[in-house]
Amino acid sequence: PKLRETLRIHAQRWRGQLWYVVEDRINGKYHRFDRAAFRIIRLLDGRHTLEQLWQRLSAEAGEDEDDETPSQEDILALLGQLHTLDLLATDTVPDLAELSERQRTQARRKWMSRYLNPLAIRVPLLDPDKFLGRTVQALSPVLNRWGALAWLACVLPAIVLAASHWRELTGNATERLLAFDNLLLLAVAFPLVKALHELGHGIACKLRGGEVHDMGVMMLLFLPVPYVEASSSWTFPDKRDRMLVGAAGMLVEVWIAAMAFYLWLWLEPGVVKAIAYDVAVLASVTTVLFNGNPLLRYDGYFVASDALEIPNLAQRAGQWWGYVFERFLLARRSAVSPAHAPGEALWFAFYAPLSFAYRMFVMFSIAVFVATQYFAVGLLIAVWSVVMSLGLPLWKALKWLGRNLAGSSATLRSRRVVLATLAMLGVLLFAIPLPHHTQVDGVLWLPDRAVLRAGQGGFVDRVMLASGAVIKPGDAVLRLVDPAVTARVQAQAARETAARVRYEAARVESPAAGEQYAGELRREEIALAHERAKAALLDVRAATGGRLWLARAEDMPGRHFAQGEVLGYVLPQEAPRVRVIVDQADESFIRSHTKSIRVKLPFAPERAWEARVVRAVPAASNDLPSAALGRQGGGGVAVDPRDESGRKALTTHFEYELALPDDFPYRLIGSRVSLRFEHPTEPLGLRMWRGVRRLFLGYFHT
Repeated sequence: PKLRETLRIHAQRWRGQLWYVVEDRINGKYHRFDRAAFRIIRLLDGRHTLEQLWQRLSAEAGEDEDDETPSQEDILALLGQLHTLDLLATDTVPDLAELSERQRTQARRKWMSRYLNPLAIRVPLLDPDKFLGRTVQALSPVLNRWGALAWLACVLPAIVLAASHWRELTGNATERLLAFDNLLLLAVAFPLVKALHELGHGIACKLRGGEVHDMGVMMLLFLPVPYVEASSSWTFPDKRDRMLVGAAGMLVEVWIAAMAFYLWLWLEPGVVKAIAYDVAVLASVTTVLFNGNPLLRYDGYFVASDALEIPNLAQRAGQWWGYVFERFLLARRSAVSPAHAPGEALWFAFYAPLSFAYRMFVMFSIAVFVATQYFAVGLLIAVWSVVMSLGLPLWKALKWLGRNLAGSSATLRSRRVVLATLAMLGVLLFAIPLPHHTQVDGVLWLPDRAVLRAGQGGFVDRVMLASGAVIKPGDAVLRLVDPAVTARVQAQAARETAARVRYEAARVESPAAGEQYAGELRREEIALAHERAKAALLDVRAATGGRLWLARAEDMPGRHFAQGEVLGYVLPQEAPRVRVIVDQADESFIRSHTKSIRVKLPFAPERAWEARVVRAVPAASNDLPSAALGRQGGGGVAVDPRDESGRKALTTHFEYELALPDDFPYRLIGSRVSLRFEHPTEPLGLRMWRGVRRLFLGYFHT
């Protein structure tokens, strides 16, 4: 056996162990082998028979204690792998049928990977290797440490300035970015930014001695995005060179974001300023959430893989979990762990579930966005993406499980373990009812008639009743004075008296003359009654009976209160009510599936009071009954930052009024309380299904 002449072998060191990357220059593929496999591969020169090869390996093993003699089965297995990978040359007549079938299989896989995913279709266009070589020569004065310092000098001040202008950058960001005219600007800016990003990869690869022979366009959600194939960097022996190539695109984007941010600061409002804002957001947000995130298989993933010295991190993490399943659930001692170096297993254990969860989150977000923006076509694309990302891997896992359980090596214990695990999972999700409740916040509330307000602005002249006194409806509580109001009453009384005198005098002369002044007198009388009514509001009277409560009554005399300002409360004998808001998505379930309601005070969580619904507002609203329920007031409801009162919620809700028992400590008017709506027990799986269904219905407004 002999290796093909078109292969190149590159040595690399990963976590102290020597590995070898075999580069296939014909089809641009790369294959990684450990030192034990390479001991066999290096002897495949066409001059050694398999018997001679095995004897030489045995002799070398006797000279070096670190080397073990591979078995003949190991050698044959490796040769079979090399043959499958099309790395062996032969002087015999090839099996044309087998070779043709293999080429068709490879072409079909390449076509499927390139065109089957409608969200990322690749179309190769040109070979940029010579162009990138000339570009590296032209940029050589800045592609060094001085260039790195200049990059830092540009980016670091932009980060500091962005933090100081954070409110301007994020204020109404969604409305600005998703405006129709701005979407057109984004559609133009995104491919240009990504073109510079990909050129960064290509330039870094050429700078470190690599080759770049493929550049084209990838249709990402029907938007053309350039790409550059810089996979030759995988053969670099120094991991820092590989990390530089992987991070080069992000470094370019961050620099572009910094320059666009500076332009946004300096420019006057207009189209150019809007473009600068779009470019700054695109180049920074995509880097942080996508390219720079190692949980997705983009630039950040390859940089992290090289930094950790764990090649094929994502694939091997999945294989490690398969090994755990085989070894510990199926009890197969023959299972081999893909972790070859110390510390790799720990990274595999955490990376696979975290990566899967984040990838599903991103795919779900994209699916919902496409479906809501592009309706039926977008929904089809979204469903296809979810099937390819979730359904296909799940189907492969089930096929693997069935194949392993049906094989001759599958033991009865293995089948029992798997079936018991699936049965236990089904019971936990759909058979065991679990406690279920909904937690919301409310605010203690009194009827408007129980709130003492200043009917007219003025200074407190006298507190007529002490706080704590039992009062009846109509009792005067405070007396306010306002010299301006008193002066207006006196002036109007004088005008009314003058009009009356003129009327009486004219009527003495003749009834007809008196009628001429009757209208004037009626107007002055109405005006006087109005002024006296306003003056009467200076006397604050109780509209209902109960116990009077005034905050710091001894400090009230001489203090000015504006019209409508709260002066105190008349606490009724019964407990106050609780006003609570319920999210619109939860309202139907709470209304029909609530067994009881329990109320707790924040400072006394060990005690709870029963409550009951006495009134439900039939219409949804964005208005909060109290600012204490909003985030600005310490609550959990997101409010509109443009609303100064802090009572305008971003989402619609329904409002309930609840009655409390008489022993509730009702002096805490306006304070926030915690309410717990108790529901019938329900299995976790049904609850999860309802939550997913509610989420979709909310997104699609159905």
